[in-house]
Amino acid sequence: MRARRRLAPRPSERRSATPSLHGVLAVVRTHHPDADVSLIQHAHDEAAVWHAGQTRRSGDPFLTHCLAVAAIVTDIGMPPSVICAAVLHDIDDTPCPPGRVAEHFGQEIADLISAVRAAKLAATPPTALNFGVARSLAFKPTREEAVLAIRLADRLHNLRTIAFGAPDQAVPRGP
Repeated sequence: MRARRRLAPRPSERRSATPSLHGVLAVVRTHHPDADVSLIQHAHDEAAVWHAGQTRRSGDPFLTHCLAVAAIVTDIGMPPSVICAAVLHDIDDTPCPPGRVAEHFGQEIADLISAVRAAKLAATPPTALNFGVARSLAFKPTREEAVLAIRLADRLHNLRTIAFGAPDQAVPRGP
């Protein structure tokens, strides 16, 4: 039952399809009271610039997906650097020049985003993740755990919005 609550859309997501940066930052502050959230704010601003004009199949601005993924990794207590990478996880699909992420956010975050991209391309679903492991991610995630968290959050949000996918991907509704 607890897992179902964890995977279901958060109450704020049920009310509004648009996640809020302020909501993400509020949760970051509860998990990490001393964290400097300016890096996450800067990541949001960069993502807004580079994803400008891009939309999801639902018609929502693409930035809402970036924030939803960040909200999911924030909810499990990931540190600000991982949340920053979650906001920027699809930056490779924009005209953002190579090296800009490393220049603005540091090599660690750039490497994390590259690893998420590589995991996407490999398309190997994580099958052995259990909730004990997921809970341990909140304490001190390794690079692989951070990549896994971002990748799972990306897939989870895509599943939550699958009704807007291609007709062969959509879940049938009603009788």
